[in-house]
Amino acid sequence: MKKLVCTIAIIALFISQTFSQQRITKKELETLKKYNEAAALLKDDADFSGNNTAKWENESAVILCQKTSFDFDKKGLSIGKRIGRNLIGLLWSGVTFGYTIYAANARNETTIIVEETERRKILLNDKYALELYSILYFRLAAEGDAFAARVIKKDGTIQKIDFTDAVKVDDVKSVPSLFKSYTESEFKSNYRPDFFKIAISDLEEGDAIEYEYKNYNNTRYNNNPNYKEFEPVYYLCNRSLPVNKQIIEVTTEDSKYYMAFKSLKGAPDFVVTNNGDKKVYRWEDNNRPRLTDNRFVNEYLELPSIKFQLTYARNNRKDFVWFKDEEDTKKDMTPEDLGSKAKQFWYANSAVQSSAIAMGESSYNSIINYYYKDLKKKGITQLADDEYARKAYYLLRSKTMYNNCSDYDFAKIFSGLLREKNLDHEIVVTTPNYKTSIDKVAFTQEIAWLVKFKNKYYANPDEHLNPEELPIHINGNTAVKFNYTNQADKATSIVLPISDTTENAWVTQITASLDTNKANLAIAKTVEAKGLMKNEIIDDILTYTPYMETDFKNYDGTGMWDGMSDAASEKATSEFKTRKKDWKEEKPKLMKAYAEAEYNCVVEKYDDFKLLQDGRTYKKKPLKYSETLTLQNFTATANDDIVLPLPKLIGTQTKIKKDERTRTLPIDTRFPRILSWNITLAIPAGYTAKGIDGLNKTIDNDAASFTCKAKVENNTIVLDVKKVYKGKNFDVAKWPSLMAVLDAAYSFSQAKIILKKN
Repeated sequence: MKKLVCTIAIIALFISQTFSQQRITKKELETLKKYNEAAALLKDDADFSGNNTAKWENESAVILCQKTSFDFDKKGLSIGKRIGRNLIGLLWSGVTFGYTIYAANARNETTIIVEETERRKILLNDKYALELYSILYFRLAAEGDAFAARVIKKDGTIQKIDFTDAVKVDDVKSVPSLFKSYTESEFKSNYRPDFFKIAISDLEEGDAIEYEYKNYNNTRYNNNPNYKEFEPVYYLCNRSLPVNKQIIEVTTEDSKYYMAFKSLKGAPDFVVTNNGDKKVYRWEDNNRPRLTDNRFVNEYLELPSIKFQLTYARNNRKDFVWFKDEEDTKKDMTPEDLGSKAKQFWYANSAVQSSAIAMGESSYNSIINYYYKDLKKKGITQLADDEYARKAYYLLRSKTMYNNCSDYDFAKIFSGLLREKNLDHEIVVTTPNYKTSIDKVAFTQEIAWLVKFKNKYYANPDEHLNPEELPIHINGNTAVKFNYTNQADKATSIVLPISDTTENAWVTQITASLDTNKANLAIAKTVEAKGLMKNEIIDDILTYTPYMETDFKNYDGTGMWDGMSDAASEKATSEFKTRKKDWKEEKPKLMKAYAEAEYNCVVEKYDDFKLLQDGRTYKKKPLKYSETLTLQNFTATANDDIVLPLPKLIGTQTKIKKDERTRTLPIDTRFPRILSWNITLAIPAGYTAKGIDGLNKTIDNDAASFTCKAKVENNTIVLDVKKVYKGKNFDVAKWPSLMAVLDAAYSFSQAKIILKKN
């Protein structure tokens, strides 16, 4: 009976979440079958046999074993082929803004493939675990992607999983980390790989789920170097579940490949063995307890972890750019060391131009000259210095938006454009604050390069950043700076500006109304986000919108199709119209998925989304959008009265569990910010609102605050709600203060208003 109840609950949950979603097609199933056969997943492996479960019998679930294997230079695939509906990737595969920083090297093999295989076996001890791990996710985006899964019943029998009923995931950011590969690109507006999910409905307590996937991820380099540095991999030891055994294996192709690694906070080291010309790097960790401090934790700085990087040197030398050898990467670094190494890299570029992140001075100078001539032709070089810098910045953003421009490339080219006008500036070097600190730097990819001009900082624009905006990962960081041409200038340590709550704001206006049956709730919503709050959501909000159409206005540049022949322009325009039509269909699905996650409620109808301001211009920095939707069965009834959970419209709030209330780690809220909501609802005729006064509350301390002012005005319920995080980093002693605010916000979101029948 317990099994039947759980099965029904899981099926009902899955149906409610996936109703109207796109089911996996016959062609996609055939492709998955083909790649699964080629990958030969879930083979016998000694690491997955005889797993000890006695230690974890009181845990809800436990990862009995997980094993991740990497092939860092895979050959022989059709690189980047997409079999899904990654519309933005398809669009930009055939359209370009013209000259890019990689054009000179386009004929070279600039894409390398990483094959990543992950296998995991999870024991489910109770009903909660059955519900939590009854849905599996898999990627089907690049050629070769494979996924296989099975249920190992508690009596030892094996049930294979059929994927016929899998459905496409609208919001790829909702995919749990247990199903995402380490070497995959970050999900952004121009990268939305296809993921699917499948419900497992016949699980029982004591069963184990075992799955394995093989993903192919690629990275593009500036040229075809004799020396390559693959993207570092970061691996946390602790998980939300206890881990009985976890393994990483890296096998090098030949003696020209080398691996450097750094163990942090007590994590074990790799053990290296020789296998002929190859080396096998194996890392194993056992009996790792589940993570308890899992809220507001800077994981890679505070928790045990291992980070590693593979390099390739064609000349068979260990030409580590910043370090003498693998052992040198394990040593801690001071800001003075960082400054010295950064200057060496900046000024002695010819010595490292064959590396994966540097093109060489001649290549940079060619690009700088090309761009400067373009700016001069448009009269931009005659503008005031500040305006010239902004226009040059936007030009670079347009040219590199879809070409993975590195921070170093950006700094070299932008510095060169300032140099062309003899504008004095400085080079600034720091580290991404969510990955490492300066003292723990081990790889060149851990360095963030900026340009400081007239006391303003210019960071790599990526897709959306405006001039003088600092992204989250460098906001408030310790950094070093030095002069762009004077090699004798000593690098000095500085602290980058950290934005405050007024700069990082989220303002939501909601007008709500009940339908004639008083069950569904219609919402008209407008959101304005600025500062780092904007940066948090801009990728999602601009996905499936043609925000790039008017980019040329920012820098007085050319339009998307200018410079093409009539035939090419006509073809490109036609393709773009088709894509926009597809986007118009995809966008409401994506926003509907976001709304259901935000309100934990079924969206019966998503009517409209409008992008009011894209936030990508210097003069109009805030991001603004509006949407209208209807939440299904939002209310409940008690006799003739209506139970109205109107406070739920501030969205899902953090619920601090019992075992999270005792904390040992320092607090990282990522950045200071203020979130506010103004919610109004006209009271239906014949009803009176009760319980309004009980919603008024104020919790204010030195870590955060939460306030609500509730009233009835002109027969309309008005809720003014504000939540503030007053800083980024707090000592663990501040945890009770932050919890008080989080508890108040969660309690408020669960509150109800009674509309009493007159």
